Amino acid sequence: MKKGIWVLILMVFGVACNKTELNRLSFDVSTASSTYKVGDTVVFNFSGNAEYVVFYSGENGFQYQYKNRTTAVGKPFLNFLSYRQFGNMENTLQLMLSSNFSGIYDSANIQNATWTDITSRAVLSTTKDSTPSGNIDLSDFVKGDSIVYIGFRYYAPKDGISSQRAWTIRGLSMINKLQDSSFTTLLDMSSGNWLGVNMLNRAAVWSISTSQLRISGGDKNAATNEDWLVSKGIKLTRVLPDEGISIKTLVDPSLKTFNHIYTKAGTYTVVFDAKNANDHAMEAAQKTLVITVQ
Repeated sequence: MKKGIWVLILMVFGVACNKTELNRLSFDVSTASSTYKVGDTVVFNFSGNAEYVVFYSGENGFQYQYKNRTTAVGKPFLNFLSYRQFGNMENTLQLMLSSNFSGIYDSANIQNATWTDITSRAVLSTTKDSTPSGNIDLSDFVKGDSIVYIGFRYYAPKDGISSQRAWTIRGLSMINKLQDSSFTTLLDMSSGNWLGVNMLNRAAVWSISTSQLRISGGDKNAATNEDWLVSKGIKLTRVLPDEGISIKTLVDPSLKTFNHIYTKAGTYTVVFDAKNANDHAMEAAQKTLVITVQ
């Protein structure tokens, strides 16, 4: 469960807690040791009368201190697969980024925005299908909680000599990777909310699906074509709040122990978040233990 875990629990079990007098909370947790080996079973023993208990193991993604965190500075990386086909015109695809695009997807607003050409940071297909772009580091664009937009610009001028290329983009993702190696997905093929903006020649435009982004040009006599494909606004510092695991509710009042296995060595700050509640009142307590895993 995420940030609203207690709201959901109380909604589900509110009927069972409709008494006026609150069951005053008493809660404690103990372990046989504070030091374990990787793969050992850590047995947490409960005492008291807690009605609801949520467990934060201290592992990446499950840290109590980050349960309300929504932003953190990490390293944002973009990567995708590309495929260039047909034709012989060069340099028809550019990878662009803007920090001041208005979010209005029309030609005037594309032109009025400031776009940085970051094509040189990517490896693009020359003929091979599914060419990996490599991890494109966008750390230099992190400015507080500002929003950026990713754009693919297709430009193929009519010259009477060169036929226009076709381009396919697949497997696109952008992540915010933190120092502890945990990451949040900021953008992917399905959640990109990609929108195409035609600038010149409506005969050839980007086609958009959850599996690929594609544009096909024309022959050497085709009209000059310029089409943009622009993502939704992306906050490069966005992260998901850490999660807790609900291990006790009113439907399991007899829970006295809980087992957990750590698969990596380290020092973990474990938090059990306990509550008693009814329709009129709530009492909470947290029990913190430090577990060393060797």
